Order: sequence, then structure tokens, then C-alpha cells
Amino acid sequence: MNIIIATDFSEFNDNLLPYAIDLLKHTGGKAILFHAYTDHVLVGDPGLPGLMESEAYMNRELMSELEEQSVRLMKEKASLFSAKLVEAGLGNVALETVVKGGEPETGLAELAAELNANLILLGTRGKGRKGFLEGSMARRIMEKVSIPLLIIPEGYSYRENNKVLYATSLNKNDEAAIELILELLEPFDPEVHVVHLLWDIRKQEPVLRLEALRQLFIKEVDLGKVRFALIPARNAREDLKTYCAAHDISMASFIANKRSWLDYLIPDKVGKNDFFALGMPMLTFRFDQEMRP
Repeated sequence: MNIIIATDFSEFNDNLLPYAIDLLKHTGGKAILFHAYTDHVLVGDPGLPGLMESEAYMNRELMSELEEQSVRLMKEKASLFSAKLVEAGLGNVALETVVKGGEPETGLAELAAELNANLILLGTRGKGRKGFLEGSMARRIMEKVSIPLLIIPEGYSYRENNKVLYATSLNKNDEAAIELILELLEPFDPEVHVVHLLWDIRKQEPVLRLEALRQLFIKEVDLGKVRFALIPARNAREDLKTYCAAHDISMASFIANKRSWLDYLIPDKVGKNDFFALGMPMLTFRFDQEMRP
């Protein structure tokens, strides 16, 4: 497995390492530490004579300093991670570092494609709490990157647990999504809870569609690997929190396709904010096109 770990060099990002180590311990492969530094040139006021040339020089100097600092900090982070790999008995796991100028979401998308990566690990907040604030950076990366993302919220303490919530809106990508979760987390013998929020208990169509999905995984259901549940819904965020607490869920998973304008007119739709509010690791993935029923 090739895992990209996005870091801004903050101490919080160190919480990503146990997840990478846990996966690599079972699958082997390669870890790639990635950092993107700002390479935007600050343009001065053209109406102030004599400043353009000096400001251009200062900008070049600033960009050079940012790059040098990023390379130095990356060496420190790589040394820390390398020691943890050795400590975990994974000294043979390849470790690479990538430092690039530009937007993190663009750099991650390009790197994931270039290295044929299987997973990207990142945090919801970063140094200075800019960009990653309340998951804004994670949301932008969701829209750019097609491979799965494992997003760890600030303040979450790593714990071993194989219970995963998959919240479904009952679209035709569900089968592929559940298979992806089972495949990606197979080393941990996952127990996937497929949950649908039922806003109108009088409607039978969601019940029938969830049962049809259940039948596709009847073997996994019999083995206790996949469970299905309909939740009478009142408040999406609170309903999801209640279910996760009751079933000791330690990871939420969902399809992160970009919402259309129509989705915003549907008040019952569960949004990304509801998953971020759970305060637990999130496994997200995109499909090129969300297939409606």
C-alpha cells in the first residue's frame, strides 16, 4: 500500500503516524510524507514608483526562505517517522518525502496520480489553524482527489477499533463504497455499519432499497462483517452521534462527491458538516459520477 501523509509540520500532525503505521504493519508498502508551502508572489502597488523591483526581489527571497525552511522541517519530520517505523518493526518500509510549492489540494491530486497511491492521510486543522480550520482544507482536497482520504480531527486520540459507520443515501454507488471499505480496512477485520436516516417512517421505498442492498452482502452479514440499520431521523447530526456512541463506532465513512445545487434544496440530506461534527476519523472517497437510484 502506498500512503501519502500530508503534514504542515505541526505537532498535531504526529497523530496521523499511528494510522499509517497500523496500515503498513499489515500491508507493507511505502509511506510518502508530503508538504506544500506557499509560493504565491505578493504583488506591490504599481502606483508607487521604485517599489516594484525591490518588492519582486523581496518576494523571491521570501519564497526561497519558505522552501529552505520546508525542506529542513521535512527532514526533521521524516527522521521522527523513520524512528517510529523502526520501533514498530517496519524498518524495511520505504519512506519518501515530497516538498512542493503551491496549493496542497492540487499537489496532493498530482502526487496521488503520479505515485498510484492508495490512501491519503491528513488532519482537519494545521499549524496556526489557517486553511485546515474546521476542515476547510480537507473539503477542498475531497473535491480534487479521487483516491480515499483518511481524515483525523484535531484532538482525537488514536485507538484501535474496527467498527466503521457508513452513512448511505441509498444511491447506486453504495455497493462499490462498501466493497471499498471492506477491502481497504481488511487487515483490521472491519465491522461496517451501513446506516440510513429515515425521515418519513411511512415510506416503504427506503426500507425495500436498504434490504436489497443488504441482500448483496448477505454473506458478510452472516459473518458479522456488515450490519444494516434504518434510523428514524429527527436531527441528522444528533442521530448519527447517538448511533456511534451506542455502537462504539470509531470511524465514519461517506461518499464525498461534490453536491449539486439541487442537494441544497433537500433539507433532509446529510452533509459533510454532520460528519465533521462527529469528532472522529473519517474515511471518504469519491466516484467520478454519483449514480442516482
